[in-house]
This record gives sequence, C-alpha cells and structure tokens, in this order.
Amino acid sequence: MRNYYKLIFYCFLILIISTIGITYWYISDHLLSDFSSIQFKSLVAIIIQITLLEGLIPTFSFLIIYFLIKKVKNKQLLAFLILILIVLVIAVVYRYVLYMIFHEFNNPILFK
Repeated sequence: MRNYYKLIFYCFLILIISTIGITYWYISDHLLSDFSSIQFKSLVAIIIQITLLEGLIPTFSFLIIYFLIKKVKNKQLLAFLILILIVLVIAVVYRYVLYMIFHEFNNPILFK
C-alpha cells in the first residue's frame, strides 16, 4: 500500500511541475509581457483551460511507463512499447503546441 502513496505523490509532483513550466512558457511566449500585468483571475483561467490539460500528458506517460515496467517482462517488447509511447507523446505535444502557437486570442491579457 505504501508504494501506491509514493506513486500518487510522484504523479502529483509531475503534474504540478509540468503545469508550472507550461504556464510560464505560455505566458512568456504568447503574452509578451511581464508577469505583474497579468491579473490573478486570468492566470487561473490560463492554468485551468490550457496548461492543466497539457500537464496531464507527462503524468499519464509516467504512469504508463511505470505499469509497463512492472507488467512486461520481455525486454524487447518493453523497449518497443516505450518507443511507441514516446512517439505518441511527441506527436500529441507537437499538435498541442502548434494549436497554441497559431490560436489567436482577442485579448490574451484578459484571458477568459
């Protein structure tokens, strides 16, 4: 039972770190302003609507790799499955980043 608490802690930690990193990237890249001009309400909306979803990708990837390592004993099959997962994650992240780069917001400082 202790391993499950440790796994939940690691997943939560990965989610928090990736969400903070993606939020920083989004604000610094898309809003092109200092962080003091962004309202707290807009920051919360950005986190909930954009970066939390993107933060779930590394969390689920970590979980899938963890369970693959625990369940799959064949080394070649494990390497193949992890390679497929890495390619899939790169494709999803690439698509999401392209969407965020080319998506136009009316007023990104007052994100709603």
